[in-house]
Amino acid sequence: MNEVGIDLSGKVPRFLPDLGDEKFDYVITLDESTARTYRSPQHAETIHWKVDDPVAISSEPEKQLRAFRMVRDQIAQRLRLFVIVHVRTQFPAVPAKKSFAASAR
Repeated sequence: MNEVGIDLSGKVPRFLPDLGDEKFDYVITLDESTARTYRSPQHAETIHWKVDDPVAISSEPEKQLRAFRMVRDQIAQRLRLFVIVHVRTQFPAVPAKKSFAASAR
């Protein structure tokens, strides 16, 4: 993630049961077991994206690194599309500001 400018050094994974009463609009699962067992609390919309497990692709570190990069990039692309389709459509478009050029005579 550092390669794309995201610092995760201070982040700690959180598991679904540990989230307690937090409310979400959407929950996106990335693996089959979570998709099968997760039940959306607080009426969040649950979306499942099937992605390959990069660790399972190979035991060779170089191939695993390529696999992690590929999955990272797939998730990033899906998130961009998700925001365009689901999030931006919930907010009205902000009218463009008109700009006027001053002319010297």
